[in-house]
Amino acid sequence: MFSPDYFHTASAPKLQDYHDYAQAHIRDRRISLSPLAKKWLRNYREPYKGFTSDGNIIPGLWKSSPHANGPTQEMVNAAQFLLSVASPNEKARFRHLVTAREWRAWSNPEVIVMECGLRVDAMSADTMNAVYELLRVSLSHEGFARVWTAMMMTQAENQEDLHRIAGYQFCLFGEPGLLSPWGFNLFGDNVCVNVFTLGGEVVIGPFFVSSGPSFTEQGLVDGVQVFEREEAAGLALMASLNPQQQCEASLSGEIEDFSMDQDLFDPMDYRSLGGAHQDNRIVPYEGICAADLNAHQQRALLDIVRSFNQVLPQDSLGLFMQRVESHLNETYFSWLGPVHRDAPFYFRIHSPVVMIELDHQDGIMVPGTSSRQYRIHATQRLPNRGDYGAALLDEWVMKMAGFDRIGSMVR
Repeated sequence: MFSPDYFHTASAPKLQDYHDYAQAHIRDRRISLSPLAKKWLRNYREPYKGFTSDGNIIPGLWKSSPHANGPTQEMVNAAQFLLSVASPNEKARFRHLVTAREWRAWSNPEVIVMECGLRVDAMSADTMNAVYELLRVSLSHEGFARVWTAMMMTQAENQEDLHRIAGYQFCLFGEPGLLSPWGFNLFGDNVCVNVFTLGGEVVIGPFFVSSGPSFTEQGLVDGVQVFEREEAAGLALMASLNPQQQCEASLSGEIEDFSMDQDLFDPMDYRSLGGAHQDNRIVPYEGICAADLNAHQQRALLDIVRSFNQVLPQDSLGLFMQRVESHLNETYFSWLGPVHRDAPFYFRIHSPVVMIELDHQDGIMVPGTSSRQYRIHATQRLPNRGDYGAALLDEWVMKMAGFDRIGSMVR
C-alpha cells in the first residue's frame, strides 16, 4: 500500500547542487520517485504511437485547417529573437529536431528524470527573458497569467533555492518559421506546457498545471485561486445529473483509496491517467456519454473544456472547440468522490480529441491532508496523435513528400 509520507521532501537529502539533488531523489528507494523513474524511462524508450481509448489510432481527426489563424508571426519573431540572444552553448543545449524524442521527456516534479534542454536558471538574463517572452506570445493573455501564477506558486510553496520560478527546463524544436513545423516546451514543478505550431495552427498538449493548495495563502500569489472556475463547473455539472445519470457517471472506488490497482492509481499522478510519460497509454471511455445529457448539460460540459483551454490564443481556441464539438456525441464525463464542494473529488472529460482531468490530491509537502482539497493536478491530453502536434506533423510530412496514403512520423 502506498504511503503519501514517501513524498515528503524531508525524507530526501537537501543538496544545493541541482544534479546531485535530482540523482539523490531518483536513487533513494524510500522515495516513490525512485521506482517511478524506472517506469518512466521504459515508457520514454518506446516509439511514440499516441494516447488512445483502445490502442488504435483513429486517422484524420487532426487535419490542418486553412482557417487557422494563430499568432504564428509573433511566435516566430519571439523565437528568432531568442536565437539571436542565446549563446552558442545555450542553443546547443536547448535546440532539437522537430521530430526529436525529447518532446516526450517532460515531467512535473522539480526533480527532472530525463534531462533534456536547458534549465532556465542556467541561462543568461537575456536568454531567460526571451524564453518567457516566447511563452507569453504563444498563449492567450489569460493562459499566460494562469501558467505564470502556477510557476510562482512553486516559490510560494517552497523556500528552498531549488524551488523557484526559474527552475524549469526549456526545449526548442525545429526551425521557427511561418510555414515550417516547430514548437517548444517548458516543464518542471507545477507546469508542463508543450506548444506546436504550423501554418497558423497552434496546438498545446500535453498540458499540465498544478497548484498546491488550490488557493494560496502567502507569498507571491497571496489569495489567488487557480482552479476555482473549473472546480465549480465540474461540481455543478455532476450535481445537475439525476440519480441515474450520476450513477452512470460515477467511477468505481473511493477517492481516498490509495490501494487501488496500479493501472488506476499512480504514486505521482494519483488518479490522473494522462500524466508524464503516458504518451502511449490506453484509457477506455468511462462514465456517461454526452449524447445522454440534455442540452444545458452538454453546454456545461463544453464550457469546462473551453475553460481548461483558455490557455490557447483566441482564434486557436475557436478552432479547437470546433474539433471538440464535432465529437460531442462521443464525449464522456466521469466522476469519483463525493458531490460536495468541501470534499476532494476527481473528474474526467474524454473524447477522440481531448482528455481532461482534474484531481484533488493529498498535499505533497503536507502529508496526511487527503481529506482536504489540498493540491490540484489538472492534465490535458490530445488523443489520436494530437499531442505534440504529431498528427499535424504527419500530414505536413506527407504533403512535403508527395505521399497519397497515410504515413507516420515516429518519435
